[in-house]
Amino acid sequence: DGNYCLSAGDDRRILLWNPRRETDADVPIKVYTGHNERVLGLCVAQDNASFASCGGDRSVFVWDVPSGRVLRRLSGHSQRVNAVAYAGDSCSVLVSASYDTYARCWDMRSRSTTSIQVLGGSADSLTALAVSEHEVMTSSVDGAVRTYDLRAGAMISDTVGSAITNLALSRDGHCILAAS
Repeated sequence: DGNYCLSAGDDRRILLWNPRRETDADVPIKVYTGHNERVLGLCVAQDNASFASCGGDRSVFVWDVPSGRVLRRLSGHSQRVNAVAYAGDSCSVLVSASYDTYARCWDMRSRSTTSIQVLGGSADSLTALAVSEHEVMTSSVDGAVRTYDLRAGAMISDTVGSAITNLALSRDGHCILAAS
């Protein structure tokens, strides 16, 4: 909602900030610790009550914002996790993209720590991802953007050529923006 901001990085900490606070603006509101390696990605749930983080420790953490408690630790990637995103408005699925060339889908409604789907097909590490209600888009060092239609069980690959470092979906969901 724009009232708060999260930051993370090499120090393995996630910081919650209030950018509108006039006093102690350089002091975070809350500090979240739990990762054993640098934090590489963050995403906030639609209700702002929780967020997910990923990093060099090959794990995805789901955090409770007010308490700072880790609600779930999701393991399954064999190398660092570069990006994480909630799918759809309900945030019932969390998707992670890893250096191990796989994207994993996690069911946030269950208590399971096992991924419900593994998306492959990349020849090199995944660098970023974007999600819509039923599609997952990944970018890769192999120069391709892959779109997985989860309902149809299909994957379309578009080759850009050079390594793709970032990926975003336009606000209307009809255009994929890729940076190399």
